Amino acid sequence: MKILWSQGTHPASGSGNAPRWIFNPYLLLAFRLFLAAIFIYAAVQKIGKPHAFADEIRNYGIVGYGPPLYIMAVVLPWIELLCGLALVTGVALRGAALFLVALNVMFLVVIAKRTAGYVGGGTPFMKVYFDCGCGFGAVYAWKKLLEDAVYLLLALTLLAAPRHRFTVSIRRRSS
Repeated sequence: MKILWSQGTHPASGSGNAPRWIFNPYLLLAFRLFLAAIFIYAAVQKIGKPHAFADEIRNYGIVGYGPPLYIMAVVLPWIELLCGLALVTGVALRGAALFLVALNVMFLVVIAKRTAGYVGGGTPFMKVYFDCGCGFGAVYAWKKLLEDAVYLLLALTLLAAPRHRFTVSIRRRSS
């Protein structure tokens, strides 16, 4: 097995209607490293504390007590960590970007649902403040929704990019 630095290409030949600058290889690398830092940090904050993370997940009211809650609390941080490492190395880059798109959509939906519960209870939207369970501590809900929307857009950009540079590819030697 030989590791090569490569310039992986996307099966799609064109970049569609997106502006060319958005797919600048250095900008894409910056997006990758930024998202990787966020998700690796968040994962490390949760990996050693599955019970505390399970409590945060339970606060959303989507998963009750029981095995699904604890499986999610154990598995989700490892998925975040693997996605972050994939973004750094470029190995399985599109798969990691796809996972991050799905995760961020899920995060946006559950945070919006939890926020709506507070707003429905009389708290003004801009004053809703809670620990979302992301590993960064308590935050205003509007700020977290905005952050997750930005992370979603960055992950979508990585997914849609026609090619990526600065990646590691693993190729087998033919005999």
